Amino acid sequence: MKKTGFNIYFLMIFLGASMWGTAGIFVRTAEKYGISEMQIVLLRTLFSALVLGAIILVRDRKAFAVRLKDIPLFAAAGIMSIVLFNFCYYKTMSLTSLSVAAVLLYTAPFFVVIMSVFIFKQRLTLKKIIACLTAFFGCCLVTGAFSSGESVSAAALFFGMLTGFGYSLYTVFSRLLLDRGYGSFAITFYTFVFAFVGCLPFSDIAETVQRCGASLYVPLVTFLMALFNTVIPYLLYTAGLKGVDPSVAPIIAMVEPVVATLTGTVVYSEPLTIAGAAGIVIVLLSVFILNMKGGRKDELA
Repeated sequence: MKKTGFNIYFLMIFLGASMWGTAGIFVRTAEKYGISEMQIVLLRTLFSALVLGAIILVRDRKAFAVRLKDIPLFAAAGIMSIVLFNFCYYKTMSLTSLSVAAVLLYTAPFFVVIMSVFIFKQRLTLKKIIACLTAFFGCCLVTGAFSSGESVSAAALFFGMLTGFGYSLYTVFSRLLLDRGYGSFAITFYTFVFAFVGCLPFSDIAETVQRCGASLYVPLVTFLMALFNTVIPYLLYTAGLKGVDPSVAPIIAMVEPVVATLTGTVVYSEPLTIAGAAGIVIVLLSVFILNMKGGRKDELA
């Protein structure tokens, strides 16, 4: 008898991506204390690694154990899917509008769908294609990209596509590490350890320490960001990959700009246009399409 109902792994990814959508609250609060974007990334990765390390110490110290041959994969996950993603995203935002940068970021599902065909031997189904295109169209409406009417430079397009590619790599690397027997805690912990190391060459450590010492709110805000906008959502997303096709996960994660838009409307009284509201409905519709028949990995493959 075929199982029906909502897939718990599907829900994990949905909730994790929704929590990512609250990043604006933490970033805007940190900026009030003079913290730059790169300093936010540095402190976010540091606190995330420390929180995850403490949890593993209490929960299961065996999770610290890794095979030497897998270290390059963990390093790639941290440096390419966290550091590269953040650097390219910020660079794109400096070259074009925030809405265009967000749309280029959400080219990630297309990269994952393509890579999953070759790496994980997943089938390219009509449902995936429809959901991917529907979610991307909804994302464009949510961010207002269609109404901006601006031209995108070659540099913005290049860094924007790299942003989407870097974002997509976390799904690919995490799934590879899950297939090698590692748990979500170990994967997330080592990803952020290597991400922190990768941030060091691009960060002014002395200034960051000075900023933290000048106001206790700086480490407090970045710690809360690490906990609620990084550790918990990344654990949920990584755990969700156990039961969801890797090419489907980033499509579900397109709920992030929806939450970001709603956060801006509710918290900062930013206007919500009719097109934006329609985009929200369309993105959620794509998620519904993916969850038909329960959204199980075997049904989405």
